[in-house]
Amino acid sequence: MLNPPDRTALETALKIKADIPESQITVIYLGPISGDRFIHESLALGCDEGLRIWDEELASIQPRTKALIFSRVARILDFDLIFAGTKSQDTANGQTGILLASYLRIPCVTSVTALEIRAKERIAVTTKRLAQGYHALIESPFPFVVAMETLQEQRWDPSLAALLETVTKEIPCFDLAQLGIPKQLVERTDGDLTFSPLRFPKSKLRFIPAPDSSLPAFMRIRKLVEGTVKTREGRLVSGSEDQVVEELFETLLKEGWLDHLKVVRSEIR
Repeated sequence: MLNPPDRTALETALKIKADIPESQITVIYLGPISGDRFIHESLALGCDEGLRIWDEELASIQPRTKALIFSRVARILDFDLIFAGTKSQDTANGQTGILLASYLRIPCVTSVTALEIRAKERIAVTTKRLAQGYHALIESPFPFVVAMETLQEQRWDPSLAALLETVTKEIPCFDLAQLGIPKQLVERTDGDLTFSPLRFPKSKLRFIPAPDSSLPAFMRIRKLVEGTVKTREGRLVSGSEDQVVEELFETLLKEGWLDHLKVVRSEIR
């Protein structure tokens, strides 16, 4: 079955086309020929074009390589918006959309639950899901990447006539050579990005003086609890990109968030 967030991304694009008929939707699928059925269904729903990308070298690739390939296709086709799912159901990495935007050097809005297009201004207003039930409205000019959340809404189902009309349509398939991507680049990119297990910093012990024994019991307990509460602090960091990154790194290092990383030393001979 099609990944639910990807299905939401497809239906969001179709809603835009319903409001702006001159819009053009191209569906891109990375996978073997069995995925043609998803492209045929998309064409039956109203998408304009569909293509598939596959090469034997792509049998077990990571999100960074997928993003590299999709960015190459995006540059060839040209675009205003790229819709993707926030994360897949099998691995739930949630990296492809962000990495794709990084390769294209454009913004990316993740965890999007709604989107409004202002065609004349070439601006889109996205509703981004935040923690604890909050949402944020983000206004961004074209182009950018939209990573959609799964929405429990009524599905768009193609009619039988539309499916029969598109089921015999040949779906073009491109390999790495046709896209101009060397296999060596794919191998190198796939091995560049590694992640270590996520570990939270250890709690730091604090000395709390014993409350006055003459106080009532509830007051002594209150004094003990107050001694363990630390008010949150925040500050704004300004400066060049390198300065901000350096300060952020030093803060993470100081607070213990990077203690789980191993220091690798190599000798150059």
